[in-house]
Amino acid sequence: KHTHYGITSYQCMEATPSLACANKCVFCWRHHKNPVGREWRWKTDDPKMIVEEAVNMHVDMIKETRGIPGIQMDRWAEAHKVRHCALSLVGEPIMYP
Repeated sequence: KHTHYGITSYQCMEATPSLACANKCVFCWRHHKNPVGREWRWKTDDPKMIVEEAVNMHVDMIKETRGIPGIQMDRWAEAHKVRHCALSLVGEPIMYP
């Protein structure tokens, strides 16, 4: 990320806004009973809540790395402030109504 985009990767959060992807890629971490449809009929969450919770959960995961040998504490501290978010991890749809 840094080489190509100038992004400090330790301040980049990875997330996906939808579990309802119909691609069914062989390397996917989702289960393959994903809903497929021509119109949106599923429950939706407030976008602000999605972002806030994603950041909170990301920071909680960062906190768990404290004390691991080799951690650079200055970067560890900076990683608590998310500056970027990669939404499409492997090309899945990032639509949200």
